[in-house]
Amino acid sequence: MKSQLHEIELAYKVIESYHHPKVIIAIRECPGEILTLGIYVHTTHYLIIQIRLNSRLLLLTYIILTGFLFTILMIGRYYNIPIESFIRNPTAVLGGAVYIGFISNIGILLWAFTTAICLFTSMIHKQGNDQASTRQFLFYSGFLTLWLLLDDMFMLHDSILPYHLMIPEELIYLSYITVVLVYLAKFKTEILAYEYVILSLAFCFFALSVLIDLFIEQQGFVSLIEDGFKLFGITTWFIFFFKTCRVYLQHTKV
Repeated sequence: MKSQLHEIELAYKVIESYHHPKVIIAIRECPGEILTLGIYVHTTHYLIIQIRLNSRLLLLTYIILTGFLFTILMIGRYYNIPIESFIRNPTAVLGGAVYIGFISNIGILLWAFTTAICLFTSMIHKQGNDQASTRQFLFYSGFLTLWLLLDDMFMLHDSILPYHLMIPEELIYLSYITVVLVYLAKFKTEILAYEYVILSLAFCFFALSVLIDLFIEQQGFVSLIEDGFKLFGITTWFIFFFKTCRVYLQHTKV
């Protein structure tokens, strides 16, 4: 029984490692029979294999989440902050209307979509594929987008960095500009190989949003224009990477 499970597990790992789309894992009453397009195992054996293959990943994930929740609990007790303030929706805690932050939340969702597709696509590797530079471009683009997502969600450059960590706002913007310039310089070839006009439009929208934020008082219609340009920029950013990832996947024939 034990040796049989071990053989099935090894075969499962081998086929799984190739990420072949035609591989079919079928559950039949014929334990241990290995075919060209699949593995036929008993239902009980299949469940045991799944648990054994995923136990470390799930255990590590749950340990990290438990530590995170425990840290939040300790911070709340130390600063005398109700735990509900950390776990509930801000509009519910503050008693605000459900539409508060609607446009901002749309932008955060688009940041998240872009982060996910860039990082996921960059992880797809096909043996013999010569697009390592594109994968690296998408990988770093995913993390850059993740930082922009965190900045937008937690108001890093608007509040936390300048007012809580006492980092001058000028230094914050200079750091952001430097990171973007280094990013563009490093991946200039990859950007020009795809529809760079779309990415250029995104940066133009972001620049207009930042200029209005810096030099014009944010009230009424001006706030709509500033956040509107930002939303246009985020959406255009998403469109560029969506199209880029799609072309990359089509080329690699995943």
